[in-house]
Amino acid sequence: MGLVVGLEANRPTVLADDGQRYLCYLRGRIQRDLGRIMVGDQVGLEATDPGEAIITQVATRKNTLLRPPVANVTGMFIVFTLTEPSGNRQLLDKRLVLAEISGMAAEIVINKVDLATEGGLEEIRSMSLTYGRAGYPLWTISSQSGQGLKPMLDAPRQGTWVLVGESGVGKSTLLATTIPQASFAVQGLSRGGRGKETTRRVSLFRVRNFWLADAPGYTSLRLEVKDARDLARAFPEFSMYHCRYTDCRHLKEPGCGVLEAIQAGNIDHYRYQHYVSMLEDQGRIQF
Repeated sequence: MGLVVGLEANRPTVLADDGQRYLCYLRGRIQRDLGRIMVGDQVGLEATDPGEAIITQVATRKNTLLRPPVANVTGMFIVFTLTEPSGNRQLLDKRLVLAEISGMAAEIVINKVDLATEGGLEEIRSMSLTYGRAGYPLWTISSQSGQGLKPMLDAPRQGTWVLVGESGVGKSTLLATTIPQASFAVQGLSRGGRGKETTRRVSLFRVRNFWLADAPGYTSLRLEVKDARDLARAFPEFSMYHCRYTDCRHLKEPGCGVLEAIQAGNIDHYRYQHYVSMLEDQGRIQF
């Protein structure tokens, strides 16, 4: 078995379990049945020539992302900024919902802290408390200077991770700092203050004990949550409070522990409002 760590012109590069790298072909049946192989796929292979092999099977995927196109994602680094550009907390919460529903871990990375004002530092402290209660690690870094980067990368994690976030938050610069052996086209902000995304082929690079995809993540995605209870479960802090009814939607139901926790200041009011907004949209989440 091996891991697809690169893909170019539909030729996968596979790192086999024995540490050997192979440039691979796909058997026609696999390509026909699967449609498209992705970086992050776990595959079986059969060596043909030195450094070359045929992929004989592709393991069932636990999840997929299309932008960047990566399979079997373990976790997301959700990159956020308070300035240049000013981050959108609702989009942040939607990305956390995507991670929860897709079975991915999520960590919040606040970039450009070297530009933060005193008010921005206070907001960081508030966000650290809010998302810490929900169980999300929150890192403060500067991808330009490297501030805070080492403790973030040294934290224990495994599997395949991707960077996601709004345009202009510094994902490409962060990638270039973290995996300098890869090549990136790093762009800044447009005149309107919005970021300009770059796209390229995707590869996986080893960083400490995990793999990192060398491509900035999506700027837009559509997610449909069919069961309101799944949406409530995607806000982990809600599960810490007991409700009278097992099917409580945390709106106006009597004996709702979540509503009581909001009144007591134990659940962030904005996080709750974002939940209600997604619920009112019948679980169709566009971001």
